[in-house]
Parts: sequence; C-alpha cells; structure tokens
Amino acid sequence: MGAHRSLDGLALTALLRQLVAVESTNPGTQEAAMADAVEAQLRGVEGIALARVETLPERDSLAAVVAGTAAGAFAGPRVILNGHLDTVPVDDPAGWSVPPFAGELRDGHVYGRGACDMKAGLAVQIALLRRAAARRERMRGTLIGHFAVGEECGEPGTRSLLEAGFGGDVGVVLEPTSCRVATAARGLCHLRVRIAGRSVHASTAGAGDNPIWRLPAVLEAVAAHRAALAERGHPLLPAPSCEPTVVRAGVKANAVADALELTLDRRLLPGETPAGALEELRAHLAAAGAGDPGWAVEAQLLPGAFPPAEIAVDAPFAARLRAAAATVRAEPGPQPPAYGTPFASDVGHLVEAGIEAVTFGPGRIEHCHCADERVPVADLLDTAVALSRALDETFDRG
Repeated sequence: MGAHRSLDGLALTALLRQLVAVESTNPGTQEAAMADAVEAQLRGVEGIALARVETLPERDSLAAVVAGTAAGAFAGPRVILNGHLDTVPVDDPAGWSVPPFAGELRDGHVYGRGACDMKAGLAVQIALLRRAAARRERMRGTLIGHFAVGEECGEPGTRSLLEAGFGGDVGVVLEPTSCRVATAARGLCHLRVRIAGRSVHASTAGAGDNPIWRLPAVLEAVAAHRAALAERGHPLLPAPSCEPTVVRAGVKANAVADALELTLDRRLLPGETPAGALEELRAHLAAAGAGDPGWAVEAQLLPGAFPPAEIAVDAPFAARLRAAAATVRAEPGPQPPAYGTPFASDVGHLVEAGIEAVTFGPGRIEHCHCADERVPVADLLDTAVALSRALDETFDRG
C-alpha cells in the first residue's frame, strides 16, 4: 500500500478543522472535550486499542496502540507518536482576522487556536494510527499514540502515559518544525525570585522596607547571569537564556509592599538541569546582596520543568525519517543533516526515559501562540507521508 494512496490530504485537512473547532485551552479542564474528539476518531477501528490514563483529576490523557501481527512482531520496535491535547488561551479575539475556533481554510492554511500547536500534529497521529491498523499484518512492532494533557502548562501528561506502561524504543513528538527532523531541544524551567520587605503605610515608608527598591540590584544580577549564559554554545541550539517575564508587588497604592516576586524563564541546554540552573541563579543573587544587611532575596524552582533533549544526529530512526522527509518536501535538495528546536516540549521527557526521540511536525513555531495562528495544509500531508515511509521501513525491518 503506497503512502500517498493511503493518506488523503483533503481528509487530513477536514480532520484538522474539526479538531480546531474543539476548544481545549489550558489552564482549565477543556482538554476533556479534545480527548473525547480524538477517541471518537479512533474508537471502533479494528486493530486500535484505546486506554485512558488519569493524569490529573478530570483530566485524562489517551493512549492508542496498534500491535503488529507479522511474524516476530512481539520482538519488534515500539514507536511512539506523541502530541498534546491542550492549547494556550486566546487573549483577545478582536486581534484575529478569523474566529479563533472556526478552523477556517484560507490561502492554503488552516487558521485557529491550536492549528499549529499542535492539532495539526494530532491529525497526523490519528491518520497514521488508522493506517497502521489497516496494515498491521505487515508490521513487526507496535505503534503507540500519546495524546497528553497539560503540556502547555508543564503538567505531567506524557510522564503519566510513560508511567502507565506506554513507553517505547523510538519516539516522534509532532510539534511544529517545518517538517525538519530535530535531534536536540532546549529544556525549560521557571524560577521565582522573592524579595522580602516590610509593609507599612506609604506615608511612613521609612518605617518599613520597600522590596521594590531592591529590584534594580536583582535585575543587574540576572543580567550578569544572562550574559554568562550567552557565552555557552551548542552546535544545534541557541545559547541558554534567563529572561524576566513577570513582576508582582504590592496590593494598594498607599501601602509599601511586603514582598516582590519576579518570575524568570530559563532555557536549558543539554547537560544543564533545573536544579543546577537554580543554584547558578542563587550564586549571582548572593553576590549582588553582599554588603547589604537588609538583603532578603530567595529563589525557588517552580513546578513543570521540561528537561533538554539530545540524541545522536545519525540515530537510526532519525536518519530514516530525514531521508523520507527529503523525498516529499517541495523544496529541492536534501534536508539539513542536523537541527534542534529552540523551544522545549515533551521530547525531553521521552529522551529522559531512554527513548530515542525526535521532534518532527507540520507548521512553524513562529505561527504558534499568536493571533491568526495557522499551519500550511501542504505540511500536513508532507509530515504524514514522510512519517509513514519511515514507519514502514522501521516495522518492515522489525
């Protein structure tokens, strides 16, 4: 069965538009509707076994398994296709040129919240699971679909699926890479710096201790740390970073704040850890406070970190997928031999679990988390066909 004959671009596009129409923003529990929608696409398909895994109360992740039945299938590879059910919220619908949940098709793109991150990837997963079920008698191995909750908020959807036994040997996270095979990814952790003060009425501010006055010194320490991080290199990834993103202090205009909290977005290179990032930040803060007897600045690691990921550029499945992608992309010539994603994703959890995992999916990261989020229709079929060819070769070899 040829890859193009068993995958239908029009059907993929229609499926994506249906998925975009199901709102699954996070924070919240709306992923349940998306889990139901995915399950409805796979329920009743002969050869697909479905399982719900309760990741968090009222928030189930979904696993779909196609076990090959060819001779030697039990000993064949277990390949994971991983995606997340949730999307970021829509901040201001007025900033969109299309309704955010209409799944509008325009100019060769599907528009809508989650179209690129990552319901296009989910549509490809569904299509490939159905295709695998139809040819399972030729498969030596098992294809496993992960449909995880909570990725956008660093919640443990993928980890809960792995802990429930839905692990594998090889993995593909279908986040947007413009159909390039990424064998490395930066990780992510969030750090919170707390500057303690003492609240008093603003008319007697001298009797208190205003933490806001110490913010410049803290930011100088963060800037020094950021500059040191910028000197670190990696052949496939941008340098690590430490970026202030949220500041909170005070509750009333006529009262001195009792504390200030600063949140930092810390991007990690392979070899770095969230715990190590915290200790480095603490060292810079301690140096900044030397000589200040009132210095009461603490830092902590927030929940929801993503480990960085890296596998060999020439790992067998990565090389196979890279070769397949080169045959279906519209651009002439071979794919770049090495690529890494600047963003974090659940690929870090797969690699941390010992799985040879890559990131490969439709769309561009620049078109995610923004007004008029969109994904090229051509990327849907390119991703599906390239993956189908790599999977066929993998399962035919067993």
